[in-house]
Amino acid sequence: MSMRVHLVAGYIHKDICDMMIDATRSITDELGCRIDRVVWIPGSLEAPLAVKELIEQDRPDAIVVFGVQEQGATKHGEVIAHQATSKLLDLQLQYRMPMAIAIIGPGATLEHAKEKAERTAHKAFRSAVHMVRLLMDLDTKPS
Repeated sequence: MSMRVHLVAGYIHKDICDMMIDATRSITDELGCRIDRVVWIPGSLEAPLAVKELIEQDRPDAIVVFGVQEQGATKHGEVIAHQATSKLLDLQLQYRMPMAIAIIGPGATLEHAKEKAERTAHKAFRSAVHMVRLLMDLDTKPS
């Protein structure tokens, strides 16, 4: 059975998140997994609730969150990015759910985000898959 991964992506920067999703799809066969579902959310701040619902309703093997927190005139984006990341990490531990957070920024320009999209997506997806395998391996080790 192949590993089931869900993707959560922000539609505020849909063009960049589409690049990230496409990059991820290009390595699923290599990693022996499949993208089971793509869920679109407005932005990073909505990610924790969407992820919690996905875990509770469908229990995938891993979740990868894609987004961009672009540069703004205030620190608002930094606050959002830090809070979203903190809540996602809490969910990862609470549910023992491998998760990768690929939110480019905070403070990224759109040009910079486009340049980093593929590389960031690959790293995040590979990390999530690695953690699923690590947890499976740890579960089978004798105590």
